[in-house]
Amino acid sequence: MNTLNAIIIDDEINARENLRFLLNEFCKNVIIVAESKNVDEAVIQIKEHQPQLIFLDIEMPQKNGFQLLEAFDTINFQIIFITAYDQYAIKAFEFAALDYLLKPIDIERLKKAVKKASAIAIKNLTFDKLELLKSNRKKVKKIAIPYKSDYVILDLKNIFCIEADRMYAILYTEKGKKYVAAKKLSYYESLLCEENEFLRIHRSWIVNSNAIKMYSKKEKCIQLKNDIKIPVSKSYKEEFEAIFFT
Repeated sequence: MNTLNAIIIDDEINARENLRFLLNEFCKNVIIVAESKNVDEAVIQIKEHQPQLIFLDIEMPQKNGFQLLEAFDTINFQIIFITAYDQYAIKAFEFAALDYLLKPIDIERLKKAVKKASAIAIKNLTFDKLELLKSNRKKVKKIAIPYKSDYVILDLKNIFCIEADRMYAILYTEKGKKYVAAKKLSYYESLLCEENEFLRIHRSWIVNSNAIKMYSKKEKCIQLKNDIKIPVSKSYKEEFEAIFFT
């Protein structure tokens, strides 16, 4: 199998370390020449190392994987996406003739993706394919949350609210469990609030609109079905009320 120089691009250090271990163990033809934790860093490294293959996380803080691809006039490297998308969105990746790794990474899937990347000629990512991927990224129905050394796969409908905690976010589920993710609240806002049923109602809170049980205009707060009370800040109040009272 051909040797492939590769770059791993993922903002989560644990994800990078896990993928590096799996590649070293099961895909020995992949030579990792660099790792990047954000898009700006990755662009520099790609131009410097000219890799044949990149492993690209889609959702990252500040800039996402699609913005990285837009930084290049010509894409002369293979792309294996790293994603937490559900099967519906994954079909779009396959239609666009690109490989993907679904978190948590399956070893056999990884080996298959690398084998495909080794076998096929490098293809330029056309504008139409990029637009297809960008449109389908918003149809996510499940997300993967790093938990201890593994990932927990959560249905969006079971996530009631997300709270900011400095550089982290706390996801509260329908059954009362909560998960701490090493992502800022702005990450989940960009991922969930544009096309799904989630609303930003406070600088520290995103809520699932389907989980709202009561809204007090007097107290300017909502109560969720799990009885959590969350304030609606002044800056989000008008937009929030417009959704429910027009």
